[in-house]
Formats: sequence, C-alpha cells, structure tokens
Amino acid sequence: MTKAIVLEKPFVIKPYSNKELSGLMNVSVHVLTTWIKSMGKEIGKPIAGVYSINQVKLIVETFGIPGQIVNETM
Repeated sequence: MTKAIVLEKPFVIKPYSNKELSGLMNVSVHVLTTWIKSMGKEIGKPIAGVYSINQVKLIVETFGIPGQIVNETM
C-alpha cells in the first residue's frame, strides 16, 4: 500500500502569525494555540507575534502540511 500526498496549493515555509497559520491550517486561532502549547518549550514563543521559519518547520513537522490530502492506494 502506498500513500500519495496531494497539496491543494503549495505551502511556503516562511514566518507566519497565529492568524495566518491558523487560516492555512483551517483551524481557529484558539485550536492552533492549544496545539502549539502541547509542544511545550520545544517551539518557543513567537517574536512580535510572528513564528520564525524554524518554528513554522517544527509546527509543520508535528501537525502536517496545511492543505495536504493523503490518498491510500494498493
């Protein structure tokens, strides 16, 4: 069984605010904040309300790429 990953639109790793990132991930700011808090001190705090490129990479590695559709085929 193989998995095909299809992106609805390309996701660019760049600095994002909570609002921008939650919009891309199709969740509320509250839900995204809860997810990020569950990562503990590993993620750190956003600087001036914006997550750095490294922080965004960690978020994507933990919760997946926004807009990702996984199709399982045999």
